[in-house]
Amino acid sequence: MPLLVVLLLLLAVPGAGQSVQAEAPWLTVYDPAGRPKWEVRLGRLVRTATGWEGERVEVQLYSDGAPAVLLRAPRLSADRYGREWTLGSTDAEAVTGEGEGFVFRCREARWSGGLLLRELAAEGRGVTLHAAEVRWAFGEALHLEGAEATFAGWTVRFERGTYEFPADRLTTGPVQATGHGLVLTGSSLQAWPGEGRLILREAELVRAP
Repeated sequence: MPLLVVLLLLLAVPGAGQSVQAEAPWLTVYDPAGRPKWEVRLGRLVRTATGWEGERVEVQLYSDGAPAVLLRAPRLSADRYGREWTLGSTDAEAVTGEGEGFVFRCREARWSGGLLLRELAAEGRGVTLHAAEVRWAFGEALHLEGAEATFAGWTVRFERGTYEFPADRLTTGPVQATGHGLVLTGSSLQAWPGEGRLILREAELVRAP
């Protein structure tokens, strides 16, 4: 189990409903090797009956001790130990972030053993991506649901897929690919967006000029 380090702010808020200014990191989580996994900073912290509420939030996620993904949000809700948290937003104030060559925004970001992003819009590495849900855990590929990706003149739509950062590889199940005057369907897809290359399995031509 990762080591949790909760700074003295937790002890400095004796009663529910009281708040403090949180200048230093409120919570830092380390892996068994002593490397940081994630760190939460926020402008204001309020203790509630069930946990914590924060405002003006910044969360830095690390991979093997190196900064990987940075999230910013107007609000945070966390359990009493800070092991699980949710970054929420309104339509006017989305959760925003950057990392692994992408910038993105989403309606909600949640941590519970891994990162869950809802209603994601991302851009980077020559790709524009929209997805209903994205799941990510340290050292693993992105898991995409209800997604659409545009790259190299192609738009591919699929219900489930994965994207591997180091290999720049998108892998999906059944897919529709539109581009270059063609509409194709296939049983699966492998694509390397940075190269503009894709392989469509069991492809069928739906429409052509």
